[in-house]
Amino acid sequence: MAITIEVCANSLTSVLNAQAGNADCAELCEALEVGGLTPSYGMLKSVFEWKTIPIRVLIRPRSGNYTYTNFETLTMIRDIQLCKEMGFEGVVLGALTKTKTIDFDVLKKLVEAASGMQLTFHRAIDACRNPFEALPELIKMGFDKILTSGGKPTAEMGIGQITQMQQQFGNQIHIMAGGGINPQNVLKIIESTQITHCHFSASKIQYQGATPENPKDATGALMTWTESNVKTIKTIRKIVDNL
Repeated sequence: MAITIEVCANSLTSVLNAQAGNADCAELCEALEVGGLTPSYGMLKSVFEWKTIPIRVLIRPRSGNYTYTNFETLTMIRDIQLCKEMGFEGVVLGALTKTKTIDFDVLKKLVEAASGMQLTFHRAIDACRNPFEALPELIKMGFDKILTSGGKPTAEMGIGQITQMQQQFGNQIHIMAGGGINPQNVLKIIESTQITHCHFSASKIQYQGATPENPKDATGALMTWTESNVKTIKTIRKIVDNL
């Protein structure tokens, strides 16, 4: 069984590490500490120049919930248009109503802006109160990937729902498990759910100029950051290739 691995990359360095680790593709974002946000123009341009694998860009204008105002929707449309003009393969989208159902009014506008691009629906699906009703509609809209932790904080905790999604919809859309996937649990998740796509950041904290004991500067600002780790990506690659 061939397994596709996607790295959630938060910088150009993380994309380069994903490529060096033989990942199949990557999702590009920034600010993983808040679940990921749309990267800057500079990062987009730099990544596009250096990428050798398909990249989908996260379209999320702020942290917090997935219910967006008209101004935030306009921002997302413009970010999608920029990614499309630059030539990226696809975008990663999601929007919910205040009652935690898929906001199809907003989503249709985003999908229209992304016409011709590949589409992933992100983990807003895990905050949705009716994911099994939503999935057929998302498939009709042209999404080819759903990123999910099975409605739980991690994919390992959500194995039950991911398995149900794969059984019901896996022949129509790629059910991509994501959330806390690492070398210790990736085999269990894949074998339990029978998914063929998995998503992880392989993050490692960087301490240049800081230490675990003293990670802040004189102002109290945190001086550490994370990058996707080549060794971890290679380890997961080897595990899934041996299935």
